[in-house]
Amino acid sequence: MKKALSLEHLNEGEMLYHYTKIHPVQSIFETGVLYATKSSFLNDTNEMGYIMHVAGEVVAGLQNERFRELLTHGIVETMEEMRRRDVFVLSFSLLPDSITLWSEFGEQTGYNMAFDGRELLSCIEDRDQDIYCHGRVLYDHALQIERIKDLFYNIIPRKVGLPFEEVMTRGSRDPKDPDFRLYGTKLHHALNVYALFFKQEEFSPEMEYRIVFRTGADKSRVHFREKDGFLLPYLEISVTGRDGKIPVKAITVAPKNHVDLARKGMLQYTQAMGYDVPVELSKLKLRY
Repeated sequence: MKKALSLEHLNEGEMLYHYTKIHPVQSIFETGVLYATKSSFLNDTNEMGYIMHVAGEVVAGLQNERFRELLTHGIVETMEEMRRRDVFVLSFSLLPDSITLWSEFGEQTGYNMAFDGRELLSCIEDRDQDIYCHGRVLYDHALQIERIKDLFYNIIPRKVGLPFEEVMTRGSRDPKDPDFRLYGTKLHHALNVYALFFKQEEFSPEMEYRIVFRTGADKSRVHFREKDGFLLPYLEISVTGRDGKIPVKAITVAPKNHVDLARKGMLQYTQAMGYDVPVELSKLKLRY
């Protein structure tokens, strides 16, 4: 189902940028591991419920009241299913020098690691770490509405093999109708995917790209670390290539970390770790 959805992938040579602080930078170089955070613990606490608002707008436009009731019920069930699922997300930005992300991850102590996007995906897959899905986050509300309409009226009905009106008519007569139940199952799965890639327009300056993983029945992969006084569930995702190195191509130093020692120290560190990558200062000029 996820292959039928409209997720926009990376172009050849496109970079993914990871904004973080000095200790995580060292950890990534020394272990070759990035942390994928459980979706329900992401920074935007509302984003997993945002899909309900988008889908609800589409449902509200239906003339048939019974159809609206059936689809609304299905959307609520989808939210309950999402809360039960163990989904983990690696988040990156497509922006190399973002004032928004520097503000969030440390204008004075932050660093930005640039990875070759497609090479990073290959490194993950070469380690037999199945990627559930990946793509650019969509912020345009009009496009979100368009994607959900296509899902309801075209994509899912094609999978079921019946027109939308016929599927819903059967569900109106008998909610246990097999074709209607199949429609509901596929709808749940698709909305679960889109929930991970739809965000409010206010977050568009992040230009986020996500790589998503699922644990299934294997809970042994889930680790916990402390963050701001609570325990954060995460997966360790190896990004080391066959050459034993991570696909990092450059490092940028945060805007307010412009002491020359910050750049020199990072440059010498990367060389000591066996990497020949440029280390540059942010081009943003911020007042102290």
